[in-house]
Amino acid sequence: MKRKFGLRKINMFVSHFMLIMFLLHAVFGSLQMFGVNISGTSVLGWITMGFVGVHVIIGTILTVTTLYACHKAGVSYFRGNGLFWARRISGYLMIVLIVFHILAFRSVDQRLPEFTVFRLIVMITLVIVLALHIIMNVKPLLIAFGIKELKPYAADIYVIIMIILSIATVAFIVYFIRWNS
Repeated sequence: MKRKFGLRKINMFVSHFMLIMFLLHAVFGSLQMFGVNISGTSVLGWITMGFVGVHVIIGTILTVTTLYACHKAGVSYFRGNGLFWARRISGYLMIVLIVFHILAFRSVDQRLPEFTVFRLIVMITLVIVLALHIIMNVKPLLIAFGIKELKPYAADIYVIIMIILSIATVAFIVYFIRWNS
């Protein structure tokens, strides 16, 4: 049976590249917040945002399609689909947090806005929601790529992501301290 190259397959590639761009943005952005002069961080961020936009559009289409099929069949299994809804809710929550992230690091007249306690809390919340969203979606991404032995690959990916997100969290805290001292 021939498989068609549909939205899920496109989303698999988009998710893969989005994750790579995000991790690069997080590493370079963390170094920048630690005081290392690095250029290209915002470019990586905007490339990541392009992938995020496509991912959101595809995810929304697939979610609406799923909801329509549930409605048409007369069943929703809302309680049984907790992971499905957790993935969607964390994804849409990230959109809001990403907007705050962009606003926190946009320059106005070559100056960044003050990095307040509120902004720090929003950035740490973004890191936590990102961690949860990525953790919930690594195994489906590996399955989509046809990887059969999930545990070793998933474990490696989890460790790498948690290290990078931990460094990003520390970088936000260091940046907050540097800004306010």
